[in-house]
Amino acid sequence: MNKNKININKTKYRYLMDNLDLFPVRPMLKYTVPVPNDPTVDESKEEFFDRKYPEVVITNAKFSKMVDLTARALIAQGVKKGDIVTICHTNTPETLYMDYALNKIGAKYDYIYPDVTVEEMKSDLEELNSKYIFALDDPQIRKNIKDATRGMNVKVITSSPIESFPDQFKMLAPKPEQKDLVEMENEIKWSDFIASGKYVSTADENKYVPNDVCGYVHTSGTSGVPKAVMITNENANSLSRAYDIDGTFYKSGEDALQTIPQFVEFGQATNQMLLCSNACLVIIPEMDPRNYYDLLKIYKPKYSYATPSHIRELIKRPQDMSNVEIFYFGGDNFAAVEDDINSYFKENGSSAVGYQGYSSTEMSVNGIITRPNAYKKGSLGKLSGDTKALIVDSKVDSETGKEILSEIKELNKVGELLLTGSGVTKGYAGNSKSETEKVYINIDGTTYVRMGDYVYRDEDDFYYYMGRVKNIIKRKSFAFSPDEIVKAISKHPNVKDCVVVPRHSDSEGETPSAHIVLRNYENVSKTMNEIISLVDENVQEFHRPTDYKIREKLVITRNNKIDITALKIEDTISMYPGVKSVNIESQNDGNYDYQVHLETVNGITEDEVMEYLKSIANIMKFNVGKIKFIINYINYEDEAKVNSYVKHI
Repeated sequence: MNKNKININKTKYRYLMDNLDLFPVRPMLKYTVPVPNDPTVDESKEEFFDRKYPEVVITNAKFSKMVDLTARALIAQGVKKGDIVTICHTNTPETLYMDYALNKIGAKYDYIYPDVTVEEMKSDLEELNSKYIFALDDPQIRKNIKDATRGMNVKVITSSPIESFPDQFKMLAPKPEQKDLVEMENEIKWSDFIASGKYVSTADENKYVPNDVCGYVHTSGTSGVPKAVMITNENANSLSRAYDIDGTFYKSGEDALQTIPQFVEFGQATNQMLLCSNACLVIIPEMDPRNYYDLLKIYKPKYSYATPSHIRELIKRPQDMSNVEIFYFGGDNFAAVEDDINSYFKENGSSAVGYQGYSSTEMSVNGIITRPNAYKKGSLGKLSGDTKALIVDSKVDSETGKEILSEIKELNKVGELLLTGSGVTKGYAGNSKSETEKVYINIDGTTYVRMGDYVYRDEDDFYYYMGRVKNIIKRKSFAFSPDEIVKAISKHPNVKDCVVVPRHSDSEGETPSAHIVLRNYENVSKTMNEIISLVDENVQEFHRPTDYKIREKLVITRNNKIDITALKIEDTISMYPGVKSVNIESQNDGNYDYQVHLETVNGITEDEVMEYLKSIANIMKFNVGKIKFIINYINYEDEAKVNSYVKHI
């Protein structure tokens, strides 16, 4: 084992520096920005991209130098130890320079999503008392910052996606139109920012303090409001140690394609691990999965981190995959595409399989993983590094009303998963502090994170996912996971994506409701009948869905996770008498969380629908949020006028 990796009791910056090799000219980053070959094409309507991918290569020496220059520039701008700098950026070299420079001087990062609303940005700045923003130089982000910081004394540092490219490339790049330019007070451009640090003689390295918070990362918000999680230096370093303990090693200098954004913990933790392994990190500022095929073809990386969405785009076309060694996929519904990616690798020259990682931001993505020396198809894998688990049963004491957790020691028995280890973060910050005690619980002096999922463990210590606690279906007092339904539906070759959620029933409590995205919509009725036949063949009658809905896309959160709450809202509204069609979309504009399109008979009001929704949400215990209704009133004879295919069993 590498002693430098095992000792995580260092600052994030020092841990990286101690694990970098001594070859200053070794490529550390390869940064590419996609450029359409034909800029007049509306790429949103294209299934495949027609692009070129110019790149810049950044060596170890250049990276170290830029981190130091960034640290000195931060000092010149007045950033001190303990200050918080909000980062509203994407995967660029400058984002990584900023991350490590902040840690070097003892300041803290606060990552927010680039598409954050004005109200959310303002709330975050006030919540964490951040006086600095490092932002992507983008018209919409600039506008949001200007509106969010009105009346605040906040200094803004901006950099463009092509900041690291040569001046000649920048001159040829398209410029935003004058009407799109938004002036901001207290703005300093990246080049001026870096230049300001030349008068700072040195940036002294911050000393390590045990359990000190080095930054904040927000949760995905799949079932509620995103919360700011406090990340310690030990948390930031723990994934790298876990891989070393597990025996998962990366060869120095080999390309590792990273598609996961730095503003989510999965991206941050894996970036630190890959850089500390001396892999060459290949990054791209755009998160569109349609780039994945081209990037794999160009770079032929041995290693990659992506999502199931990237798998779905990749498998549309064949290419040589003989280079593949370790490809990880994190996110919802990996089980639905596991066979697809494994078959794709095999058919295209690789003996590798797709691995998955399971964890959460609260565990700084340390948890359960499949890996080269621990893989069993269909499982989540085994515990990673020093992570430990409890599987528990939860009951409420009838006398006290308090929850009682009891450990399930039997193999193959389903229960709620709790994890602990060096990945356990320090809790939620700001306005979400009160939520900490609900998720971080103390058992016999050890802090565990409630993962919110049901699992079971087999005789070989592999863990199996059985569904979200909030997505378990309780039908006539019997609880079961929708996972088997999803697997059955996903067997159909025309199914692109699928999720099954609990739907309220007056007579049965809850029943399964399937939401399905197709690859081809030419004969929906035939596909639906075939899907139902597959479910009948593979799922016991009591577990089968009572409702199927074919839709164009699933509702997702900002970091590409399925928004279960949105689908519950949609299903609930569809049950209100007189509602003929309902479709929900994410809004997230600061005023509304969702936009709901309704087709309903005359006489039904928005208030009536909302009152009904809230009554059912109270029974099922989900948060309605703020909804903007767009209502189209129709006559009974127009019932066929619906924009989705729904079948009730």
